[in-house]
Amino acid sequence: AVTHAFDAAAEELAQLRGLRTGVVRLVAFPSASPVLVPRLLASLSASHPGLTLTYVEAEPPEAVEAIREDRADIALTFSYPGDRDDPHGSSARGLTVRSAGRDDLLLVLPGGHAGVADVAALADATWIAGCPRCRGHLLELCGRAGFEPRIGFETDNAVAVEGLVAQGLGVATLPRMAVESFPLLPGVQTAPLPPAESRGLHVVTARDAERVPSVSTVLEVLGRELAAVQSASS
Repeated sequence: AVTHAFDAAAEELAQLRGLRTGVVRLVAFPSASPVLVPRLLASLSASHPGLTLTYVEAEPPEAVEAIREDRADIALTFSYPGDRDDPHGSSARGLTVRSAGRDDLLLVLPGGHAGVADVAALADATWIAGCPRCRGHLLELCGRAGFEPRIGFETDNAVAVEGLVAQGLGVATLPRMAVESFPLLPGVQTAPLPPAESRGLHVVTARDAERVPSVSTVLEVLGRELAAVQSASS
């Protein structure tokens, strides 16, 4: 908080002199990299050429920690409903967490499953899951449908997930932002899950970080680009 207060004072003085420069450090989850981050960088370059945005990928727990340890200024994160390991709880205490919309969760299926959007109908399927830390929502989703998924393959690579599905080796769930980050592979189809299963997006900063003009500018442009991405997906 003290660091950001000094930064805010310095940048306010710079702004009074007509300067609009600064370096802002962004950290965000991997599926934001191909869909959102390039748009954000291009928009900032066009509208605020004196502002530098650096970017590092990190999953939400590491991103929240980066804010707390002053290794980043803005973190774009997500959480799923009922997530018992939600990093926006006690680990984000003292930080500012803003809601930034939602990202639909999709079933990713081999061809021939037309109209299937019922998880319970896939109780006998082989599932492709993320790492043990990343599959919590899948386990809860299937548990609510009355079964424990039989996990045959483990990968956090969305392209690999689609490749496995395209060969008919299993089914999976992926957020829409990950699916739309590259063209859908032949032999793969998606079906939307209910809105209640979508992941919530969050912007995390240190408290009062928006008082720093360059951070405030990035937050504003990030909000616009997030809204544009979500509107294009709806």
